[in-house]
Amino acid sequence: MAENLGDEYEVRCLTTAAETVPLPPFSFDVFLYLQPEHVALQAGPDWQMYVLLNKQTAQIDGLAHFFRENALARSPWRAPFGGVQLRQGLPEITATAFLHHLQLHLWQQGIRQVQWLQCPDAYAPETNKWLRAVLPGYGYTLQYNQLNHHIPVTESPFTANLHDSLRRRLRKCRKAGFLFQQEAAVTLPEAYAFIKRCRDEKQKPLSLSLDQLSRYFDLFPDRYFLFTVRTEGELAAVGVAVLVTQGILNHLYPASPKRFNTYSPSVLLNAGLYTYCQSRHISMLDLGVSAPVQEREEDYSGLFTFKERLGGLPSWKPAFLNADPGTRTSPNLVFGKTL
Repeated sequence: MAENLGDEYEVRCLTTAAETVPLPPFSFDVFLYLQPEHVALQAGPDWQMYVLLNKQTAQIDGLAHFFRENALARSPWRAPFGGVQLRQGLPEITATAFLHHLQLHLWQQGIRQVQWLQCPDAYAPETNKWLRAVLPGYGYTLQYNQLNHHIPVTESPFTANLHDSLRRRLRKCRKAGFLFQQEAAVTLPEAYAFIKRCRDEKQKPLSLSLDQLSRYFDLFPDRYFLFTVRTEGELAAVGVAVLVTQGILNHLYPASPKRFNTYSPSVLLNAGLYTYCQSRHISMLDLGVSAPVQEREEDYSGLFTFKERLGGLPSWKPAFLNADPGTRTSPNLVFGKTL
């Protein structure tokens, strides 16, 4: 399906993996979690990908993914986030027309509820600010905001913004001989078992099985990385890192058992990740959200404090809910601003 949005743009709706193969190039660095090859692994029902094609440049300036289940549309089905990504500088009138088309098309297909999890504000501040302003006009409410932390990576050393207490822990780790290193994917089973033991110790589930995580490493070897901290060969901390874009490294599944709390090898793990980002000109180390949606953020205040003491800056990761996307679909298209 293709539909013109004026003379300059066209919206295409793709419904099969085969249709994504001959796609025109994107005009921006697409978040890994929105790339068709990665979205396909979510294995959700009735997948649809919408792209905003600039007919003048023959490049894609916007995209969104939705999975349909009866009268419900979800973005993502199973991933850290879904939603919409737009080229920076896209005229607001064009972005609004694209959003209008998405909502109208979903409604015409019988969709009566949309669940939409957007990327953290730090990833796309202008786009997210615009979405927060315009989505209520389509009947959306802010279902929840998750607190997310990230560390800006600069030429300054990791210790520059590190809290004194964590600076002491870092020195203690290094003095005791703890070593940070990047590991080959072949050690993933050992690392996964370690992460699972740490999660079990804290009574927290793992969202991916070893087979699922291994598949990501196999299919995206230049995007998924494994890092560890060891003491005399024994694992003391583990982290999975995902290169979401060339400028964002997302730290997933940080793990360290309680028996190493006096050393806090997680500080050394993050120090190593920061240095890794510096060496590859990655400008953001994303520490992710701390509290699951179904749990109270107050119960995770200690983790929030830890991330802030690492130098983490807070931003929000919004989730939107629309109980009937067809109720309001008449936006004011006179803007002239850019995102």
